[in-house]
Amino acid sequence: MQNFEGQAVPKVHPATRPIEPEDPMNLHGYEVPGDPDLMLRILIEEFARLGFDLPQIVQLCRDPFYQGLHGLWLKFGEEESQRRISAVLARCGVIRTTSATFVESEGLVQLTLGERAEGGGRHARGL
Repeated sequence: MQNFEGQAVPKVHPATRPIEPEDPMNLHGYEVPGDPDLMLRILIEEFARLGFDLPQIVQLCRDPFYQGLHGLWLKFGEEESQRRISAVLARCGVIRTTSATFVESEGLVQLTLGERAEGGGRHARGL
């Protein structure tokens, strides 16, 4: 058996290593072969589980920031994409949650309810 002790490359967390010109740390997207219909259904279901409804998902589709979703939107076209989004949402629905906050002060309990259906972060609201 060979002994490789002392020959291993030291582990360095990416956040702590220096930035080098040859390693710009940019994200790059690439097209890969696959089923565009399946990919669209998966993305719609994911956003529906995050609380996005039809108008919010359509807004994301139109935004080039969401490259995969936007590319599928361009591939299928506006009408067909909306039809497909509606069909997926009819099948799986949109997850809606309600949060409750209990605050006890001087023997009294205050209950605050709030619906959390905004769906996603700042990009979904167009900020």
